[in-house]
Amino acid sequence: MGSSKELSIEMQECTVNMIFKIQGKYLVAFENELRNTINVIDYRVVPNTEYLYENDETFRKLVKKESNARKEKQNYINEKNK
Repeated sequence: MGSSKELSIEMQECTVNMIFKIQGKYLVAFENELRNTINVIDYRVVPNTEYLYENDETFRKLVKKESNARKEKQNYINEKNK
């Protein structure tokens, strides 16, 4: 019928990246449950950078550069990965 790119999402292995907040007391149990349930490729606790963002102009500039680079990368992937 067609190439493998035409497979339905249900037939593909997908990589998912999520960011959400959880209370620290649940962190270890949550990580263990993830690792026992799915193939965890990367796991990291994201530091709270609210103070830096609010009070450090250099940090805000770095965040903006990172955001722009991420968008440019995603656009490139979408363009080339057809």
